[in-house]
Amino acid sequence: MDALLWPAVRNRLAGLFACVNSSYNRLKHRAALSSIRLSVVCELKNGSAWYVPGGRSTTGRLLEDAYSDYAFAKDAHSGSVPLPFETVFEKAGDADIWLIKYNRQRDMTYADLQADFVGYTGFKAFKERRVYGCNTGKVAFYEETPFHPDRLLADLIQILHPETDISDGLRYYKELKEN
Repeated sequence: MDALLWPAVRNRLAGLFACVNSSYNRLKHRAALSSIRLSVVCELKNGSAWYVPGGRSTTGRLLEDAYSDYAFAKDAHSGSVPLPFETVFEKAGDADIWLIKYNRQRDMTYADLQADFVGYTGFKAFKERRVYGCNTGKVAFYEETPFHPDRLLADLIQILHPETDISDGLRYYKELKEN
């Protein structure tokens, strides 16, 4: 790349970072003002293990910035942690909200979730119909969120703090339907 072009590229990237950072911090501040702090469990069982985001992972930190009560927030891992179903159920079975990511042709439903593993039906969030799914086959979750964590934080705040005045609509997650 031409040496004369680098300063312009660097300035544009710095501007983008400043914009995303400002948006993220504004959203984080809004969440901090909420008197509600819902508990959260994430992801699904995969084979014999349930890979939960560690407390120091990107997801763990986003949930912290969204002022949630993440079941595995105290875990020191910066990546996913494989746990048996029983451990996740014991620690997070009473979570208010359940966030899942999946990749399917059509959006997942409660019937699909139950058909995948009947043990899911014991979760409070399943019983109270407070499961939110992100179909990564239909939305650009993995492509956008590394560069715009503010957009993901906005989704989390809308789910965890519905009383806030953020009404952008959910970008990545949506409530699961019955069938």
